[in-house]
Amino acid sequence: MSQLAMSDLDPRWGTSSFAHEPQLLAGFRPRPTDVLITTAPKAGTTWMQQILHQLRSGGDASFESIFEVVPWLEFPKPGKSIGQQLSDYEAIPNPRVFKTHCTFPQTPGSDVVRLVLSSRDPRDCCVSMYHHLMDSTDEVMAQAGVPPRPASFEEFFERWMEFGAWFRNEQSWWPHHADANVCWVQYSEMKRDLPGVIERLRTFLGWSLTDEQRAAVLEHSSFAWMKANAARFTRMEAGGPSAFKPGGFIRKGAIGDHKTLLSPQQETRILGEARRMLEPACLRFLGL
Repeated sequence: MSQLAMSDLDPRWGTSSFAHEPQLLAGFRPRPTDVLITTAPKAGTTWMQQILHQLRSGGDASFESIFEVVPWLEFPKPGKSIGQQLSDYEAIPNPRVFKTHCTFPQTPGSDVVRLVLSSRDPRDCCVSMYHHLMDSTDEVMAQAGVPPRPASFEEFFERWMEFGAWFRNEQSWWPHHADANVCWVQYSEMKRDLPGVIERLRTFLGWSLTDEQRAAVLEHSSFAWMKANAARFTRMEAGGPSAFKPGGFIRKGAIGDHKTLLSPQQETRILGEARRMLEPACLRFLGL
């Protein structure tokens, strides 16, 4: 697809940014064997990438970058044309697994692929995104062309609320939470009962594991293993530089960490916006 065709794209694919290329979404050819991980930012996305790669591979520990084995669907790779990137996607053997932060209308093949959602308390997502931004390297920030780091958490908070990704994402997916091709997991479940979540996902996807493979999947999906192998999750490609400062990205993975930064007034604003945008049943499901 040429740049000239951008004006002909369906507006539902969104607009171009450093992390969102609508041409990749429009040109993607979904398969029934595909699995798309769809989450709001900082809602357990990388953790779910690792879990599904482990389930698919039976416990592979040889990969160098999680993004090489579970690509970020709408993220444009530097140095590659749209056509080259789409060809790379076509060359991945089944079952393919992709990560995306797209809303339901933006997700290609939502009626064809299997969809795994993970949700996290918006207050924790907000604080986690702040640390994500502050821990990113200067090189990555410059390459991405994103706004300068906020001078304070208060400044960041206003940006986060204005962007509203968490609220849009949950609102768009809730009407489809009971669809047969959707498995919706909560971050708190992943923290409380990782073996149970892994088995639930394995059953949903119909993938088989031996007892030995199951043990490897559980080990490699643990916070301790991922923290000890952080370089595999902080590089966009094998052999590439880390996108984060040492100790960044895989930080705590805690529930309730928002209490370290959010003021009572900021908590009230987040919960108020959630109640304004989401149905009561969705709020109950999310524990809000």
